[in-house]
Amino acid sequence: MSDSRTVNENAIFSLWLNWAMSLGMLTMPMVFALFTAKIWIPLVTFAMMGILILYDNSGKMYKPSACNLLPQIAIRSLAISGFIMMIICIVYARGIIDYFYDHDLLNNHIPFISILIIAPVTFLVTLWSRIRGSRSSICRQCVIRYGTSAERGFIGKLFSQESKAQATFLLTISGALSVVEWIYYATFYINVNFNSPDKFIFIWVPIILFGLSLIYEGMRCFSLWGYYYQNIEGSTHRQGASSCIRYLVICDESIFLNKSDDYYDIPDQNKYDSPAMILLKYNNNMSLKQARDHFVEISDISPDDFSFRFMYYNDDSSGICNFYHYICCANSKEVVEKSQLPGRWYSMSQLQRLLYNHELSPMLASEIHRLYMVTMAWKTYDADGRRLYKIKNYRPMFRLNGICDWDVDFNNPLWLEVSSFNQDKPFYSIRRLWRKHTAKK
Repeated sequence: MSDSRTVNENAIFSLWLNWAMSLGMLTMPMVFALFTAKIWIPLVTFAMMGILILYDNSGKMYKPSACNLLPQIAIRSLAISGFIMMIICIVYARGIIDYFYDHDLLNNHIPFISILIIAPVTFLVTLWSRIRGSRSSICRQCVIRYGTSAERGFIGKLFSQESKAQATFLLTISGALSVVEWIYYATFYINVNFNSPDKFIFIWVPIILFGLSLIYEGMRCFSLWGYYYQNIEGSTHRQGASSCIRYLVICDESIFLNKSDDYYDIPDQNKYDSPAMILLKYNNNMSLKQARDHFVEISDISPDDFSFRFMYYNDDSSGICNFYHYICCANSKEVVEKSQLPGRWYSMSQLQRLLYNHELSPMLASEIHRLYMVTMAWKTYDADGRRLYKIKNYRPMFRLNGICDWDVDFNNPLWLEVSSFNQDKPFYSIRRLWRKHTAKK
């Protein structure tokens, strides 16, 4: 229990560390510009990107981990900014700039004003990330690695919420800096020297904002830490560690669900969910036979009347609660209807409508999402993400019938990776090369 407490405490404060590292690396190029030649600023920018990649990859070794949304935004912003700076340096070094401006009006002795590039690039990258939301590659990688926010429990939901709040805060800061810096540059800046007001606007204003944001984010993390240990950790200690076994009951192309209408004051209890689940004392290892026996116990269905397979395992971010997910393929619908399980059968079209209307419990929605993504990836691509069929964007039909006999490992995150990154995605080869050098295997 103490180990999980330490892990959760470190994870909460890693939100602040993510902010400090991301904003710090974005700020460093403008600091180096004060005493470094222009030609080296792109290299400094790429170096800051490299440091942030090392930091981000080291954080992925720990589980639970705070969302890496902010470091990834900063990495991409530095990569694009460094590329733009490199082009500008080449334009100046080769004299190409003389075709657009009078050579006598240029001043090569002033520092590289990197904030004019980094601020708008960061704004655009962050804006695109917020527009994409959970569909962005950063968020999909988090789901592949740690599961959905529903599967990660309260701490996982907290990380997801706070990281998005940090991204919105970064969007505001970078947007405000972009407007202020470019207005000053276009209105008041004179390309003769780099005087004290110029240094204050282009260098010290971003640094001061960075310092103030560090204090603000630190206060937020302390508040979150206090709330967690007062309301969540204490409740967890009273309830104790537990294991939850969940079963998806399937027959042909239908799934057996139930909706409880008696607990509308409890979140997610008025949504559709699988009626087959059981809560036990914490168990770090669950055999297939144990899970089958528990299903027979709660359903009163004979083992001869259904097929059974393991789906996947996950634990929540607290480290003291875990979930085992299984699939039960009934031989007939009548067997389940006569069992102790309440509910009724829903077709695939009905299930799709419930999912679209957000009427499924978050955990069931996560299970259905994983089931669909893994199945379609396995049917369409090989383990390297290359097409099994020589037809671009071909999608086979999604069916549940025979799922208990399929030779696919739903617990293997590789198939979730393939579903989001495969040969049908734009710039597959280039992005694969980028991932090879930036992603930790």
